[in-house]
Amino acid sequence: MEEILLRAGALLTQAGACAWGCADSAWLLPRMREEAREKALEQMPGLKRLLCAAFPYARGTERAGRISRYARGEDYHRALLRRLRPAAEALEALCPGAVFTPWADSSPFPEVYAAARCGVGKLGKNGLLLTRTAGSYVFLGFLATDAPLPVTGGDITPCRGCGLCEKACPGGALRDGAVDPEKCLSALTQRRGALTQAQERLLRGGGMLWGCDRCQLCCPENHGLTAAPLPEFARAEPPLTEADLALGDRAFRRRFTGRAFVWRGVQPLRRNAALLQESKAEGASADHMPRGGNEERTNNYGK
Repeated sequence: MEEILLRAGALLTQAGACAWGCADSAWLLPRMREEAREKALEQMPGLKRLLCAAFPYARGTERAGRISRYARGEDYHRALLRRLRPAAEALEALCPGAVFTPWADSSPFPEVYAAARCGVGKLGKNGLLLTRTAGSYVFLGFLATDAPLPVTGGDITPCRGCGLCEKACPGGALRDGAVDPEKCLSALTQRRGALTQAQERLLRGGGMLWGCDRCQLCCPENHGLTAAPLPEFARAEPPLTEADLALGDRAFRRRFTGRAFVWRGVQPLRRNAALLQESKAEGASADHMPRGGNEERTNNYGK
C-alpha cells in the first residue's frame, strides 16, 4: 500500500495540490459529532482513510477590495471536485474493489483538523490551516476511501501563536483557535435574514461585501509564500454594480454563475452594500461634506 499512497500523492499533486497527506479514520471518527459520523459512514461504508489535499488560491498580494480573495475566482466546490474526480478514478483503477470518494468543503469531516493531523499544514489560531508554500490561502479537498493506506503525519502542529490574527479580527471572533460565527465578519456577510444591531455595526465598519481577509493578511506565516494560485482562483475581483444587486435572485445567480459568492443569493450582498453605503453617508455627514451621486461599483462602498 505504500506504493499506492505515493501514487495518490502524485495524482493529487498533478491535480494542483501544493500539499497532501493521509489521515486515519480511527482518529477522525471518535472526534466527530454523531450526525457527521453517521453521514460519513453512510457515504463511505468501511471508511478507513481520508486523503487530504490543499489547493492554493490567490493570496494577499492582490489588490484589496470588497470581496474576499477566496471568492473572486470560480466556486471552489465545483473546481476542486473537477480536479479530484480523475484522481479518484485513477486510484480505483489501481486498487480494484476499493472506493475513493471526492469531497470539497461540504464533507462531514473536521477538515482542518484532519489535514493538520496528517501533516498537510499547521493549525492556526484563526482556525485555518497554514501550509508551507501557500500559507492559509488554500482550499481543502478530500478523497475518502476504504483502502488501508499508510497514514502520514502525527500530532497536530500549532502555529507560532503570536496572536496577531486575534488582534486584527474586527469582531473579536477569534479565541484560542475557535471562531465565533456570531462575531465573525466573514460569516456575517454571508448570512441571510435579520442581524442584531451589533452585527449590523460590524458590517458597516468592516468594509466588505463578502468575506474577510484580515486574519490572513496579518499572519506572519503567510509571508514568503511560493505556491502559485491555480488558474481558476487567480481572477480579478468582479465589478459588482448597483444594477447587479438589483437583479432578482435567479437572474443574479445566472449573471454570476460559477462564483463562490452566489451560493446565498443576492440578498446578503444587497444588504451588505446598503449598510456600507449608510456608513459612507454617515461619515460624510459627520465631516460636513455633501453626499455624492450613486456609486456605480458597489465594491467601492465604504471606501
